Amino acid sequence: MPRKTNKKTKSQKTIEVKINTQIPKSHFVINLKKSLADKLNPSLTEAEKNFSPILNQSNKQNPIKPPRSLPYESRKIGVDFISVNTRKLWQELSLIGLFKPVLPLARKIFSVKKHKLNKQDGFSNQPEEVEDVFAAPSFFSFLGLNVPNNWYKKIAIFAASVVILILPLQAFTYYQKMVETKDKILSITAEAVKNLQAGQQAAIQFNFTDASANFTEAKNYFISAQKEAGAINLLTAEILSLLPNQNQSITSGLSILKAGEILSETGQILTDGINKFVAAQTINDYYQTLVLFQNNLSLALTKFNGAKSYLQKVKISSLPQNQQNNFNQVMTNLPEIQDGLTNLYEVNQALLQLLGYQTWQRYLLIFLNNNELRGGGGFMGSFAILDIDRGQIKKLEIPGGGTYDLQGALVPKIISPEPLHLINPRWEFQDANWWPDYPKTAEKIEWFYQKAGGASVDGVIALTTTLMEELLEIFGPISMPEYDRVITSENFALETQKIVELEYDKKENRPKQFIADLTPKLLEHIFAANKTQREKLMSVLINGLNERQLMVYFNSANIQKIIDEFGWNGSLRATEGDYLSVVHANIAGGKTDAVINQTITHQAEVQADGSMVDTVKIIRRHLGKPGENIFYGVQNNSFVRFYVPQGSTLLSASGFKKPPKNLFEDPPDDYENDLDLISYEREKKVDEKTGMEIYQEKDKTVFAHWLALKPGETGQAEIKYKLPFKLGVSEPGAYYYSLLVQKQAGSRPSELKSNLILNNQFKILSKFPDNLSSDIQQVNFAANLKTDQFYGVLLINQNN
Repeated sequence: MPRKTNKKTKSQKTIEVKINTQIPKSHFVINLKKSLADKLNPSLTEAEKNFSPILNQSNKQNPIKPPRSLPYESRKIGVDFISVNTRKLWQELSLIGLFKPVLPLARKIFSVKKHKLNKQDGFSNQPEEVEDVFAAPSFFSFLGLNVPNNWYKKIAIFAASVVILILPLQAFTYYQKMVETKDKILSITAEAVKNLQAGQQAAIQFNFTDASANFTEAKNYFISAQKEAGAINLLTAEILSLLPNQNQSITSGLSILKAGEILSETGQILTDGINKFVAAQTINDYYQTLVLFQNNLSLALTKFNGAKSYLQKVKISSLPQNQQNNFNQVMTNLPEIQDGLTNLYEVNQALLQLLGYQTWQRYLLIFLNNNELRGGGGFMGSFAILDIDRGQIKKLEIPGGGTYDLQGALVPKIISPEPLHLINPRWEFQDANWWPDYPKTAEKIEWFYQKAGGASVDGVIALTTTLMEELLEIFGPISMPEYDRVITSENFALETQKIVELEYDKKENRPKQFIADLTPKLLEHIFAANKTQREKLMSVLINGLNERQLMVYFNSANIQKIIDEFGWNGSLRATEGDYLSVVHANIAGGKTDAVINQTITHQAEVQADGSMVDTVKIIRRHLGKPGENIFYGVQNNSFVRFYVPQGSTLLSASGFKKPPKNLFEDPPDDYENDLDLISYEREKKVDEKTGMEIYQEKDKTVFAHWLALKPGETGQAEIKYKLPFKLGVSEPGAYYYSLLVQKQAGSRPSELKSNLILNNQFKILSKFPDNLSSDIQQVNFAANLKTDQFYGVLLINQNN
């Protein structure tokens, strides 16, 4: 397998940002003066979107304007075939209007040339019609027959009589057939829509087999309806084309039926592809179904665009009034549905790219021990090089010495972050995951790996001990006879730590060889998984991404964009409201984070002038026993960072204590500052009164200090700070307060409590979530910080 060439190191620049120390009027708070009735509508989740085309039309149509009365001199010709019960249908068809052009011609044909004799001719006063003697002869001879001179006129009269007398009856007969056809079409279409909706519901419930069958049935019904519509007599169609609005109605109806057929086929294509994916028997089958599904998605997008073009031909005015709003809603939803299909296509394309569909991929796989927390999720004990080509693992290389194998190959001598001087003033690969913003941390991990002679990679994937335990719960136990052990989800962490810390062969010095031996066996179990296990695997991976026990970063901008959209990038999240993230870095504190329980309490209090003061208290309980073992029975040393809204001002801090200065090692003179560290942690200073480090990182202000906790102890620390925005007290209006609490990567769930304390000037107008506990003076929020948490309140200034 060829190795990829090293990538060029990105240029590093120092970024200087000046922070306005004055408290500006809040750009984080939304003033809703002109719309006090607006309800809270935060956008944390993506709502599930349904689509059910409205194809069934009503049997009733708006009455067409009756035709104008015939001129008074016209004679009624023919028979009135319209009974009382069918007169409305006759008016809708407007056949009298159709025959108006024929009537003048008929009258002209019927007026035979005559001469009326009157008194001046010396005859009686009673008029009498006689033949004009000066007229042309009435007959002429043809083949021995006396043929009337005006024979063509008589034929025309006969033809006109047929048209005038017969056509109304014939047209009415056609109309009756059309009514029957219309009823049949509506009945068939109703069944089509019924199946279309059933397919949609089945798909929502992940019953893709039934969904595919429903979509197929819907398609057949739509085709049948189109055949019925196509069977209309040509003469009837010609008649309807002359009638006001009727031709538009027919065209619109046929367009809707065709669109329904295509949409049903689109649903069938999608559900068939998903059904094949679900029915896959092996991991390799999954890859093959993804390839087929990509083709299905491409076809579905083409089909959907075709259906969209048919629906765009429909004239809203030609539809029944009671269906126009429904159709408008369908047309409004079309762009969103198209975006959904496009996004699904892009996601599937990204998955194929990740699996080496066109070009093999190499990933840096990092094993994080979150029993020893770091900013990026946990201590980097082991790593692997993973090559994937067309869905298959071609190479999995796990160095037996773990991350320390790269120490001798690392060329740059870079000064580590100051807290790490407690263990190592030189910044090296094993300590690279310093920042809680995972994309930045992943870039730094890549940088260290390449600077130690490693080849370029296509991404960095990190998984914690917690995720490994969950995988073993599905695919374990795993027998490891060479280590005289059977590894389960319950003993994985402790047994691994014993082997890699105490029992490894000191002569060979390959402490991480156990991970190298265990991982292939775990992968064998995963690739041999049954259907139930595969479903559990998918759930574990998705939950791992949501809970930041699994972090991913890819160099491909297209793939990373999709990761960002799913909220799986592990970055510090932007928000226009209040924000908090408590991040611990265990330095020389053993594996004690496995036995630390933490409670975070947050309070935001509105002051008299509308400014806001936050108080954050953390309570930590060390459940380890002194001297129990070297992993859990030792002191926990944590460098804790509080990430808060940018521009916040520290007011006070208590409960913190920095280790003695003599325990920190100074870096040698030939070590260089890291430009990323300088540019990412900006304007760093130390508060003289509290010893708190204060700096700006990304779009957050950071307050940082040390905590120490011995086995069996309970400790607490507290900070108080003023937010960079205030609520308006001198202006009437509504104001929105929200809090986003972001979970640290790799951390176990903390208990979270938050209170918003109001003054008498503000009244709660709306809350999210709706069941948020509150009274007239405060709002209370509590949650298990397993994933990011959010709440918001809409307030009204009631004193103005």
